[in-house]
Amino acid sequence: MVVTVINSIVFDLDGTLYLGGRIMEGAMDAVAALKRQRYQIFYLTNNSGKMRQQIVEKLNMFGFSANMRNTYCVSHGISLYLKEKKISSVYLIGTHDLRSELLLNDISVKDNSAVAAVVVGIDPLFSYEKIAVALDAIDRGAELIVANVDSSYPVENNRRLPGCGAMVAAIVSATGHAPDFQVGKPNTYMLELLCRDHGLSSEKICVIGDMPESDIKMANNFNCQGILFDPNGDFPHFADTKVKKLSEIIALLKKER
Repeated sequence: MVVTVINSIVFDLDGTLYLGGRIMEGAMDAVAALKRQRYQIFYLTNNSGKMRQQIVEKLNMFGFSANMRNTYCVSHGISLYLKEKKISSVYLIGTHDLRSELLLNDISVKDNSAVAAVVVGIDPLFSYEKIAVALDAIDRGAELIVANVDSSYPVENNRRLPGCGAMVAAIVSATGHAPDFQVGKPNTYMLELLCRDHGLSSEKICVIGDMPESDIKMANNFNCQGILFDPNGDFPHFADTKVKKLSEIIALLKKER
């Protein structure tokens, strides 16, 4: 039994609340029940391929009542990190939507290696040419900023697709240069943003997700509660709190009143 002063729940999205175009079983009921118990609900995703507004729209399409205040995604996090570090020009390996998010936040995206940083997100059009430009930029002194190192991500019909980590691995292999900063999970940067925006501390938060190497390790790194959701029951040793059904979350959380 989890007995804490938790008042805020941070949900992962892909594989936890939905999978592709399908809502996970019990997701709507679990979120609704937590809201009735007056938990604050937040959404945090390692998805670097979409703009934050698009993530909000998808959540609302499913009925989760999302907005720009309670939704955090890596594409927006990258923009904020670059602005904090005063990095104004980047070479981007990523989607058109990630490019749009960067431009929306006044980050100059160039098509050559004369940049301050190389930004790597998920990129379905990843190529040898992009590796070559990134290699040249990093050899010239550019920083390597990555969305995450997830090797794959789940989609419908029990399939997986290559994740951002596959692109990062190629860049690291070519350059011999490890990422200077990782914005997404399991790094705590996104949770730090969330806490700063909403005046929360780590002991007030519970992270719920399906990926032990990203969701649960982020929670551990941030010293907050984490609950691993896995319908198959394949739980690693470091996931202290685990559920096979989202409906089990309600019984695990006991809020101090």
